[in-house]
Amino acid sequence: MTVMRKLWHLSSAERGLLLKAGILLAIYRIALWVMPWKRLAVSRPSPGESHTDRSSVETLEWAVRTAHRRVPFATCLTQALALHHLLARAGYESSIHIGVAKTVGRGFEAHAWVEYGGVTLLSSPSEVAHYSRLLAVPTPSL
Repeated sequence: MTVMRKLWHLSSAERGLLLKAGILLAIYRIALWVMPWKRLAVSRPSPGESHTDRSSVETLEWAVRTAHRRVPFATCLTQALALHHLLARAGYESSIHIGVAKTVGRGFEAHAWVEYGGVTLLSSPSEVAHYSRLLAVPTPSL
């Protein structure tokens, strides 16, 4: 099925969310190139969306996972920042986790993911198990 056909089968709300996720991924990708991490980590989304009509955590995760395929260089950190932003805008408290690992074959590795209510998002728990947590960034106060 082509991309356009898949988009056509989505509801207008899902298409809008996918567009919003793609824009956020692009913004955070560029921001990671030009802004210091400290400034990015403490930034907070502007208030705007009503918490009464919010998307589910799973839907927000789906939007970021789907949109990242179309945004060049959308790394795990870019995805984590975008999902964390969407969750905060929808009223969910989450945290970005950054972990590091050293393996024999691949050397030093780093990975970022989001946690909400003790559930790992954007990665499986087994995928992040071999990383030592280096940093956790909670949802900023709105």
